[in-house]
Amino acid sequence: MANGRVKTGSMSEFFNHVIEGLSKKDKKLNPKWFYDYEGSKIFEQITKLDEYYITRTEIDILKKNQDEISKCIGEHATIIEPGAGAGEKIKILIKSLKKPELYVPSDISKTYIRDIATKLEKALPNIKIEPWVFDFQSNEKIPSHIYQKKNLTTFFPGSTIGNFEPLDAINFLKKVKNQFYSDKIIIGVDLIKEKKILERAYNDALGVTSKFNKNILKRMNKELNADLNLDFFKHDAIFNKKKSRIEMRLISQKKQHINIGQTSFLFQDQEIIHTENSYKYSLDMFKNLAKDAGWSVAKIWVDKNKLFSVQFLIHQ
Repeated sequence: MANGRVKTGSMSEFFNHVIEGLSKKDKKLNPKWFYDYEGSKIFEQITKLDEYYITRTEIDILKKNQDEISKCIGEHATIIEPGAGAGEKIKILIKSLKKPELYVPSDISKTYIRDIATKLEKALPNIKIEPWVFDFQSNEKIPSHIYQKKNLTTFFPGSTIGNFEPLDAINFLKKVKNQFYSDKIIIGVDLIKEKKILERAYNDALGVTSKFNKNILKRMNKELNADLNLDFFKHDAIFNKKKSRIEMRLISQKKQHINIGQTSFLFQDQEIIHTENSYKYSLDMFKNLAKDAGWSVAKIWVDKNKLFSVQFLIHQ
């Protein structure tokens, strides 16, 4: 769970992913489907929670180090942000840059990204904004009139990289070069820390993360003719120390049958649907991962409590 989003995709793709995931011995759902318009708005609420340290810590790092970050990026930059968030971080970044030329936000929801672009046009009148709907899992390349620009920098905040399996994270970082034609990345990387802090961040007292997790079930009811009772599933998130990741799950609260169209599934009491991972890295772990993708870590900024990092990568 982070600021990243992927293109919604077709209803048939959604159906196929759900059927495939729930047919496995260890049931799972693709977190790609969290982010319809409602899911994106719920995630905005998560970023403001007391327990969710990631957003406010990253914003603080960006503010305190904006001059140095600006020098790393350079003048006349085009900033590409796959999985664009609510806009606060990009405003800090762009306002610190010298003569920025273009901002290209992307998001899972076409409606959401248009809303974001409209708001940012008012806040950032001195830079052209061109929203782009992009699927993280596709081989789509950025439009040619964008990649022909000279200083392309990818901005990937919020520890979205942690939502990828490590091999997928390597492949995504390769995409940044091969599909965005970007030679620089400013990226947020969440760091390994106390289990208590991590689990609180994904099990907030107000239940907003629970609502976010269950949104995928709500979408199944609305879009796939499913008959799930959301009250019969409980949100849970645990830190798996061995794999260095938060695991978000939905746990069946009773033995139950659910139907999705003409397909039926049996859930045992306490049976788990694994919905998302969020990997946490040490600085050395991420340095090695970036190296495997063809990138070198040129600069790292960390908060005083060493909860989070913003890193500047250069393609090797």
